[in-house]
Order: sequence, then C-alpha cells, then structure tokens
Amino acid sequence: MQEGSRLPSIQRMASLLQVSKNTVMGAYDLLIDSNLIHSEPSRGFFVATPTRHGRSRLAPDFVLQTAHCSRSLRTSTAQASGVHVPAPSLPVRFDFKVGRPSAHAFPLRQFIHLSNQLLRYAGSAMAEYPPPEGLWGLRLQIADYLAASKGILADPEHIIITAGTQESLSLITAHFLDEHSCAVHESPGYNGFRHLLERHRAQGIPVPVDEQGLCTGHLPDRPVQLAFVTPSHQYPLGHTLTVRRRQELLAWASTSGALIIEDDYDGDFCYGPALPAALKAMSPGQVIYLGSFSKTLGPGLRLAYMVCPPQLSQDFIARKALLNNGSPWLTQAVLARFFDEYDYPRHLQHLRRRYLDQRNILLQGLKHIWGNTGVISGQNAGMHLAFRLPSQSPNADHLASTALHYGIRLYPLAQAASQEADGTKPRHLLFGYANLEPGELQQAMQHLALIQPRLNQD
Repeated sequence: MQEGSRLPSIQRMASLLQVSKNTVMGAYDLLIDSNLIHSEPSRGFFVATPTRHGRSRLAPDFVLQTAHCSRSLRTSTAQASGVHVPAPSLPVRFDFKVGRPSAHAFPLRQFIHLSNQLLRYAGSAMAEYPPPEGLWGLRLQIADYLAASKGILADPEHIIITAGTQESLSLITAHFLDEHSCAVHESPGYNGFRHLLERHRAQGIPVPVDEQGLCTGHLPDRPVQLAFVTPSHQYPLGHTLTVRRRQELLAWASTSGALIIEDDYDGDFCYGPALPAALKAMSPGQVIYLGSFSKTLGPGLRLAYMVCPPQLSQDFIARKALLNNGSPWLTQAVLARFFDEYDYPRHLQHLRRRYLDQRNILLQGLKHIWGNTGVISGQNAGMHLAFRLPSQSPNADHLASTALHYGIRLYPLAQAASQEADGTKPRHLLFGYANLEPGELQQAMQHLALIQPRLNQD
C-alpha cells in the first residue's frame, strides 16, 4: 500500500480475513506502535508518511551507525566452503560432480529397519540432548574400525562426532587461529580450509604438490600453527603422499610447532597398491585425523568424526557444545547399530568393487577421446580423478561450458571447491564417477566422444 492509503475498517478487515475483530485490532495496534500506520478519529487508519511521523520507534539504532560499529559487526568478506555449486542454467543428464557417492548403493532397507526399531524403543532419548562429543557406542565402533583398517589406535574418549568435515575444520581453526597465526595448506587444495583462514584473518602459506604429494621441500622455515593435508588422495589432484614425505612432514612439524590436520575424506577407497600408514598412526600426538561418512554413506547424514590428541579433546568438546549441543541422536544411533549388525567394512568392500568398475569405464572413455595426450592423476584411490588437458586443447572452463550445452556437466577446479595452483587458465577437469551408474558412464563418455570436435573449437 502507498503512503497515505486508507486501510479497511476493523470490521471490514475481520470479514475479509475471516478472523475476529480483536485479532484485527491487535494487528492494527502493532502497526501503530511501529509507526507504520496512524489513526485519525472518525476517519479510520492510514499508512504513515515518514516525513510526518518520523522514523519508526522499532527501527534499530545501529543500522544508522554502521560507520561506528566494532569490527565484529562489519560485513565479512569470508567465503563458504565451495561444495555448494549453483544449479546450471541448462538441463544436465550426466553430472560428474565430485564427492557425491552412489545414491543406489545407500543401505536404505537397513537404515529404515534400524530407524524404526530405535524409534520404537527410544524411551527418553528423543527428549534429551545427546552428548556433544557424540554417542559412546558410535565412537567405540569408530575406534575399532580405525584400529583394524588404518592402524590408528584411538581412545573413544578422544573421538568427537561432528556434522561433517567442514565443522571439524571450523572447530580446529577457531581454537588455533587469529590474525597473528599462519597455516600451511596444499596448492591446489581444498577451498573450505583456505576460506576458514580468511575468516580468522590468518595467513595461509600455500605449498605445491606433485606426483608424490605435498612438496615437503617447500615447507616454511618458521613457526606455524596448523598444516592441512590430504595425504591418502590429495584434493583435488589425487596424488598419494609417499612414506618418505610423510616422515619429512612429521619431522618439519616437530621443529615448526605445527599441528597436522590429516583429512582422509575418501581414503576408504583404494584400487591400487595399499596406501601408506596414516600420519595419525605414525605420530598420534602431532596429528588430528578427520574421517567422514559423507563419501561412504552420504553427505545427507551430516556425520563425520575427528580423532584428537588427548590434550585438545575437552576444548573441542566444549566448542562443539557451544556450536550446536551435539549431533542428532537418531542418526548416530542408527549408524552405531549398522556397524554392529550389518558390518560396515563389508559395505565398504561392496562400494570398492562397484566404484572400481565405474572408474575403469571412465578411464577407457578418457583414453578413447584424448588418447595419451592428457595426464590422469588420482585414479588409484577415492571417488574422482583429475585430468590435465593436453596443451593444444582449449582451457577447462571452455570445455565445461561447451559440454553443458549437450547435457554433460564437467568440473574445472574452481567449480569443485579448489583452484589452480599457478593462477593460469584452468587446465584440469575433475571427474567424479561414483554417482553415475556404469551404463550412464558409458553413455556420457560416448556423448563426449561424439562432441569432441565441437569441444576443440575456439
């Protein structure tokens, strides 16, 4: 309504909205108190005119004083993690999104059965806050799994359940970083950590990666608070950190004072030689180990965990309680029972066989299209691989844009929560293959082969 417009009478408004007169009177009183309308005797109610009635008494004073706000109230320039990719403007038939597990492989029947069972006998569990560190039964299952599969001897007391790896990173950086801090990260690397450094105004020190993982010879010779690495399947290029470089990284951390964050985001999937021992297994006191169920089950569960050095556990638990008072009880309880009754390692073995077949189809398709002219990395582990385009090919952004017109979504690094290390035109494409069924992968690669002449046009 325009300024000065007349509102319906109380009786008329009550009739229009099918509510009582008292309800309309209460609403009009609130509008009058807010200086949004005014009443004129024997005439009715009118939309207020600002020049006549001034600023609303309910308008917050700090809106007019933003120039004098403290730093904490100023608009932040920090960015999100980057995993939430905007929907494309064109329809997509084949989506190579990174980090998306197979929807068809989710153990739906078992989760429905366990959820129904737990809800039936939940008792007071749904009326209580879960412990912020997570359910003991789930942490005990995770400790047993890590000992058997990773060689990590973790006390359940020092395992904390979180709502995804990003929350784990947020808890860690909130403890360690401020404007006087600095942290090492891989380059190219995961934007979700790099943007946290910006959030805390800490200095980021990018360290390049090569075929052997993090280039430890480029680590800084100065005190550092944190070092974030993805040694099993480097994100995004997929290289595995060699044993020698793991030892060099741990030695450097001892002299620099850095705590290492080991993000094992998809290290449960290995298709080649066995992965080297986890950094956490090699030096428990120097490393926080991050694990996630987003890749093995689904990111919709929002369940991950961190294995902390003993001296840090209580602080992280307190921070977690302040953040959200704990992760959902039912999801944790279902997963703990799934470990116990349906054998989580057996589920992983099924996924490994499934994803290995899908990876092989993708490799065959890439070879058919580009022959031996491109460089593939990361194919021996994880759920995605990286493809560096040949020098004569257009850049990755151009290829992704062209392929999208044919219903195929490809991902340059910038669209997959990462970035090129040298700032040049993007040359890498990431192919996530876990969520595409074998038949879909074959069709997608056939379509790419058919449109390849168009892809190479300027």
